[in-house]
Amino acid sequence: MKLLLTSLGVVLLAATPAAAQTDLGPLNLPGSFAPLPFGEDFETAAGVVPGYMALTAINSTTLVADPEAWCNIGNLGACMNPYGGSFALEMGLIPGSTNYHNVRNAMVIGLDGTGYGGSTLMTCQAYEDGEETNAVDGIWVSADGIGWYRCTTATTWGTIVGPIGAWERLTGIDLASTPVSTAGPFYLAFVQEDNFPYNDLDGVGIDEIDIPQDLYYPSYAASTLTAGYYATLTVTEAPPDGTAFYLMSFTGTGSATFMGVTTGLAAPIRNFVTLPLDPGGTAIYAAIVPAGLTGTTIYHQVVTADSIMAAAWTSNVITSTIL
Repeated sequence: MKLLLTSLGVVLLAATPAAAQTDLGPLNLPGSFAPLPFGEDFETAAGVVPGYMALTAINSTTLVADPEAWCNIGNLGACMNPYGGSFALEMGLIPGSTNYHNVRNAMVIGLDGTGYGGSTLMTCQAYEDGEETNAVDGIWVSADGIGWYRCTTATTWGTIVGPIGAWERLTGIDLASTPVSTAGPFYLAFVQEDNFPYNDLDGVGIDEIDIPQDLYYPSYAASTLTAGYYATLTVTEAPPDGTAFYLMSFTGTGSATFMGVTTGLAAPIRNFVTLPLDPGGTAIYAAIVPAGLTGTTIYHQVVTADSIMAAAWTSNVITSTIL
C-alpha cells in the first residue's frame, strides 16, 4: 500500500461484462458505504465487522445460517494465515470439521464512488486451498444487492488464483467493467462455496484490498533462520532503483512508524540493514544469524522507497522463530 504522498505471484485479471447473476443467495448487506478510494487490510477492524461490511455464512442447500460455515475476519476466532499482519478474510467450512457439506460464505462491502474520478481497478491478495467449481464463486458487484455481475473473466477460485495453498496478488480487476455504475453507492462481494474446512483442502482467503491498485506491492520472503548460519532475506516487486529498509521487532505486529511510514510492526522497531534496489525492484540480504538467539521470535518487514525518496511502499510482515 502506498504510504507517503497523502510475493508471491501477480495475476492480471481482465474483465468483460457478464449477465446479471441473481442466485448468489440471501447475502447480508452492510448498512453504510465507504468512499472511494478504498483500502482494507482488516488490521484496523481487528476482528470487529465495520459498518460498511457484512458477512454471510449459510448452508448452500437450505440457504439459512450454518454454524459450520466459516466467514471470518477475526470475529469468529484467530485468523489462521493472513498475508500480512494478524487479520484477513477467511471463507470455508469451519476449521477442524469432519461434517463435510457445502457452505456458502460472502463478504459484501458497501462502496460509494460519488465525486470520485480515479481508477476503478482493484487489487488484492488472494489464497485458495483446492476449491472446486461452484457457480457463485468469485468477485461480484451489484447496484442493489440482488442482481450481481461478475468482475473477472475467470469464473472459479481455482482459475482466479493460480497456486494452491499460497497467496497471490490479483490485479487489474475493473469494478467498472459491468453495467453496474460505480459513480454512486454500490456493493462489492467476495463469494466462496465448497465443502471442506478453510486451509484444509478448501477455502479462500482475501487480504490487502486496494481501490485503485497501487504502483508497487513489495513481496518479502525469508529463508529459515538458524542461529550461527546464513539466512537470506529477499524483497521483490519493489520500486526500481529505490531503497529497501529492512525492519524488525521483538515485540510483535502493530502499527509503529518508520520515517513517517506506518509499518506492520509493534514498537520498538529496528532498521537492521538498508540496501539499494536493483533496476528490477529486487534486494537480497544474506547474513549469519547471531548465535545465542535460538528460540527467539522476530517480526520483520521491508519498507521500500522510490529512487527520489518521495513515496514508500511496505511489504508483508514475516514472523520467524530462530532455530
